[in-house]
Amino acid sequence: MRAVGYRQAWQHLSGELSYDEMIERSVIATRQLAKRQMTWLRSWPELQWFDSLSETIWQDVDGCLDEESSDTPRTRKD
Repeated sequence: MRAVGYRQAWQHLSGELSYDEMIERSVIATRQLAKRQMTWLRSWPELQWFDSLSETIWQDVDGCLDEESSDTPRTRKD
């Protein structure tokens, strides 16, 4: 199985890593994955970024979708 932290958890359970080492290596692996994802996403020329903490995120996303395709009906699921 491939998941962030999975390998480190098994290494800890098998005695290869201490708990603190497992946490540290899991954090490092998470940061590395995030960097790879950001690099990959930057190659998308039409990518639109949204602030996930914005009070108006749903309106922002809906407005962007309206610009892309005004004839496709959408419903928001909470």
